[in-house]
Amino acid sequence: MIDAKTNQATEYFAKIIFVNAACLNSNLILLNSTSNRFPNGLGNEHDILGRYIAFQNYRGSLNATLDGFEDGYYYGRRPVSPLMPSFRNVYKQETDFLRGYLVFWGAYRNTGNGNNTDGIGADFKDALSEAGEWGVYMSMQGEVIPKHTNHVRLSKDEKDDWGIPQLITSVSYDDNDEKMLKDFLSQGAEILDVAGCKNIVQNDSKQAPGLDIHEMGGIRMGKDPKTSMLNKWNQLHACKNVFVTDGACMTSVGNQNPSLTFMAITARAANYAVEQLKTRNL
Repeated sequence: MIDAKTNQATEYFAKIIFVNAACLNSNLILLNSTSNRFPNGLGNEHDILGRYIAFQNYRGSLNATLDGFEDGYYYGRRPVSPLMPSFRNVYKQETDFLRGYLVFWGAYRNTGNGNNTDGIGADFKDALSEAGEWGVYMSMQGEVIPKHTNHVRLSKDEKDDWGIPQLITSVSYDDNDEKMLKDFLSQGAEILDVAGCKNIVQNDSKQAPGLDIHEMGGIRMGKDPKTSMLNKWNQLHACKNVFVTDGACMTSVGNQNPSLTFMAITARAANYAVEQLKTRNL
């Protein structure tokens, strides 16, 4: 460990180590943990470390207006924001893309003059506080399929202030992601139209992967050490006293929020690690 303020390095020793720095930083730590036995990163005997990085696709969103309900308002930041589980490819393959997407919903009252109107003072404030028509929005959280080519690696040139090589992220969308996005925008517009919404606008942010959340993979679980880094207990195949239980251990991202899964996996692995310590297997 290096103190960011004093630059003083301190070494810590333990019988077991849990690496949970969040997906990309956990990959960074293991890639930087080299030795004569592991010149390409701790436990990386088969060029798996840093590969199969996946994420969730948030590029698509829709906005619309909804007439009526102008006699009511709401308190807090917004009304309840429901999540609609994926309805694509649930029981069988039915589209030209694999997997599916979760949908976020929300509604809000537009303010009177809008945020782009110039002004100042009490009258301007009162005008902005006037409730206008209702707006409705939808956004997607799509499953991106892990691929060997989507990876992270250490830079040969760029280093941080402490001389540690930085992480290069080589991750992109593919044809499956584009088809999923197109389907969400089409289905979302149809749903809003049937619900009576008007002025429906489809949006594609075209933003790069990583500008949202939920990165996973790179230190994936599996039975075969040739195709995975961790066993079923989240131990490195090649180094049993090191556990990884954050998003880096995942083999697929799904389309749901993953944090509770990370917590459950961590609790399970920690319980196993304690049992193994008690029996002196670690």
